[in-house]
Amino acid sequence: MLTLTTELASDMVQPPIQPAVNIDRIMIYTHQQSTLLLTEDVPSGTLTVSICESEKSRPSIIRKSSSAIQSFFSNSKVSPSRLIYITAGLAFDPASPKPFGGPKTHPGYVEYDGTTVASLLQYLVESSFKRYWACRGREALDFVASCVNRARKLHYAGNADILNELMLKGMKKAGHIAWNKSATIPEALQHRQEVQSDEQTNEVQFTPRLSRIKHVFKK
Repeated sequence: MLTLTTELASDMVQPPIQPAVNIDRIMIYTHQQSTLLLTEDVPSGTLTVSICESEKSRPSIIRKSSSAIQSFFSNSKVSPSRLIYITAGLAFDPASPKPFGGPKTHPGYVEYDGTTVASLLQYLVESSFKRYWACRGREALDFVASCVNRARKLHYAGNADILNELMLKGMKKAGHIAWNKSATIPEALQHRQEVQSDEQTNEVQFTPRLSRIKHVFKK
């Protein structure tokens, strides 16, 4: 008769060890995915993620969204390329949401291998839309829009040192300049000081003339 030791017997009745990696659950959606587009909202002076059910072509969505960012940045005195690099400097960080963030040793943005500003903008837009189309979560799209808005807001705030640091960070993380060498900002990418206009901020400014008119009405 075979006799099992106490230790062996206890091992046999223990539940199997669960795998360390959790397998994502399959989600079945009953409603159709919304068609989203990055658009410039002129009244608010911001880039927004909008629903556009009339647009179904994915290449067209990426192209129009990229054009919206270009148009949004072209309202400033500086080169749109500078603001695109600043956007990349804000987005390319391990702490950012996927597809840009990830482990410090291999964040998502290292997948970008382009060599031009146009390809960098294409990557920012296309990768965020691909994330949305694959996973439905719009976090990446909202994140890109927030980085674009923040880049332009920082530009109008006018701190050239912070802006230059972010731009160089974006250029380095995109692989467009070397990490271990000092870099000189070319003239075309230099900061240009400017104040955001009333039309861009969409704010009502009460001028002395308006104050005098208000005073007359009070009488």
